[in-house]
Amino acid sequence: MRANQHKQKNNLSWRQAFGQGQSVRTVQPARVWLATAALVLCAAPAYADAPMCPIDPPLLSAAAHLRAVSLDLRGTIPDITEISALPPAAQMAPESWLDSWLATPAWSGQVVRHHRELLWNSLANSAGRLMPPSSRIRIENGLYFRTLLAPAVRGQQVPCLDEPVTLSDSGDIVYKAQPDGTKREGWVMVQPYWNPTAWIKVCAYDAQDNELSPTGTNCAASGATLDMACGCGPNLRSCMIIETSTEIVFALAESLDRQVLAWASEGRPYTDLLTEEVLWVNGPIVHHLNYQAQTPGQVRLVPYAVDLAQLPKLTFVDKDKWVAVPTGSYHAGILTHPAYLLRFQTQRARANRFFNVFLCQPFQAPETGIPVAGVSAIGEPDLQKRAGCKYCHVLLEPAAKHWGRWTPNGGGYLNPLEFPPQRDDCLTCAKTGAGCSSACKLFYLTKAYAAPEQDWLGWLVPYNYTAPQHIKNIESGPELLVKTAVADHRLSRCVARSTAEWLLGRQLVPDEAIWADQLAMVLATNKFDYRKLVKAIVLSDAYRRAP
Repeated sequence: MRANQHKQKNNLSWRQAFGQGQSVRTVQPARVWLATAALVLCAAPAYADAPMCPIDPPLLSAAAHLRAVSLDLRGTIPDITEISALPPAAQMAPESWLDSWLATPAWSGQVVRHHRELLWNSLANSAGRLMPPSSRIRIENGLYFRTLLAPAVRGQQVPCLDEPVTLSDSGDIVYKAQPDGTKREGWVMVQPYWNPTAWIKVCAYDAQDNELSPTGTNCAASGATLDMACGCGPNLRSCMIIETSTEIVFALAESLDRQVLAWASEGRPYTDLLTEEVLWVNGPIVHHLNYQAQTPGQVRLVPYAVDLAQLPKLTFVDKDKWVAVPTGSYHAGILTHPAYLLRFQTQRARANRFFNVFLCQPFQAPETGIPVAGVSAIGEPDLQKRAGCKYCHVLLEPAAKHWGRWTPNGGGYLNPLEFPPQRDDCLTCAKTGAGCSSACKLFYLTKAYAAPEQDWLGWLVPYNYTAPQHIKNIESGPELLVKTAVADHRLSRCVARSTAEWLLGRQLVPDEAIWADQLAMVLATNKFDYRKLVKAIVLSDAYRRAP
């Protein structure tokens, strides 16, 4: 019976023994250890009646192989018609059947789920961080209002009066003094963007629909909260409730799945997944980029990494309508997708995940530890040189530079025209103490925390401690990292190994190193055709012997 069929069952029993909070990543090595221990005991029995293990497990029968492949490639067992059609002399599932299955939506769905696990594609914890406090709407006693701005307007964090708004002859909102010391206005009826068929009561101050205030403030951008003439805009489009914020981050995660799905369905080279210039969007994503991204919360999607003019005409309620939007050449497939960038919010984290998933090179100390005795790390701010740190960071720091133009804590892109490597205004404010612009404060080095950083004042932060030979990493982006990994065969070796382990339901053992290299050759010599790699795995003796 296939290991994959029992993967969830085995993981569950391990969690039951050691706590439900254990992740699959924690469980799998333990399962491999148990299997190894069992083999050792079987090979050298400690008692007379212990069964001896065969040197090589027998190959699966054709029917068992058919069942295993169907489960792995389609997620279902074969039906009675398929079982009956299996040729009597067949030793395994026919190749033509495999080719057909690898072109089905069921197979594409399997690939999406596999990559969702590889990339930890979940943004469930980012919903609140995407929503700016100043744009947050709460409902109290049937009245919608912005809680953060209420004290400055009404005197306390309270909603308006539960009555229609009163306007002056000039059309201004009338605020009425209350016994509790507050001054409050009435409400207006609004059809919110998240439910355009409904009418809700919104406090008049928050319901103002000016796109530009009388003083010229863009009411959908940062700074609008200081202008009393700025509300949430038409249909409240620039504000959020927690449900809409959650809908947006879920849409971003699904967008990454959609990108993997499109690639798998079309059977394009694996490298396309890491280099293509496209972003899948639906109504919530389009709405957020158009009307909300300019007032970012703790995570931000500005400066924009996509041309807003390229976005389709979708409304927030178009949740099930997905469109592929072309992006610039600076994009690198899923490696610059907003969901990937928001899931791994620092350049180091992004590089670390790439090395783990696509190069099979985790950054971890050797079992013997890192020798630092007698060497002081004090006074060395460069992690590439600091004792104890340089073991990993001498490789991690240059790799992280590939994401240097992608904003930390978000998915914005720092284009070279607007954000050159060095800006005079940022250097001036850094050295004179004059007020720095928001761009300088967010993205440029304006304060030296160690003497060597004086030379980098006024430069984009990623350039700090960058060796001359690594500057190209910042300007070329993750695509250069992918091309390098293709050229030195690290990508093909890792993808082949991780795919084999996924389909076998176990880690490869040292004796399978030659086979893993052969699989990597299949991938590399067939223009990174992922389907051919998978087919080679499921037709192999290693797969047919999997328990």
